[in-house]
Amino acid sequence: ALAVFFNLVFEGVQSLLGVRWVPGFATIIIAHVAFNISFVAIVVRARLATMDPTLEEAAGDLGANPMVAFWKVTFPILMPGVLAGGLLAFTLSLDDFVVTFFNAGVGTTTLPLYVYGMLKQRVPPEINAISTLMIAASIALVGASLIFQRSEARDRT
Repeated sequence: ALAVFFNLVFEGVQSLLGVRWVPGFATIIIAHVAFNISFVAIVVRARLATMDPTLEEAAGDLGANPMVAFWKVTFPILMPGVLAGGLLAFTLSLDDFVVTFFNAGVGTTTLPLYVYGMLKQRVPPEINAISTLMIAASIALVGASLIFQRSEARDRT
């Protein structure tokens, strides 16, 4: 029932906008953005809640207009939350096979669809290689994050 509802809504939006989208890479991106935007918003909102509002006021008192105050004061403070939200969204998108499967068109192959297609036959060496690269990249990102946090803590003292 939900699939029929979304199909009707999607058809209605297409007719209103006067465009015709066939399922493919664009629909996958739209679906993943719609699915992951709430996770990113929660992470960024948590970072925003810990921000001291007097910093923006001080920037304004020193002559910065609101746009300069945002880019020079607010955005650098929010940047760890934005990066964490982006990595979380990327991880969830990489893992979410169902959203990709239902929104992919004919001829659209993403990594989750490729892995699923290979698993239906047997586990080929390519899947093992991709898994190894993903684990290595994850370990490298965690290591880089730890090094960055330690250097930042060292600079504060």
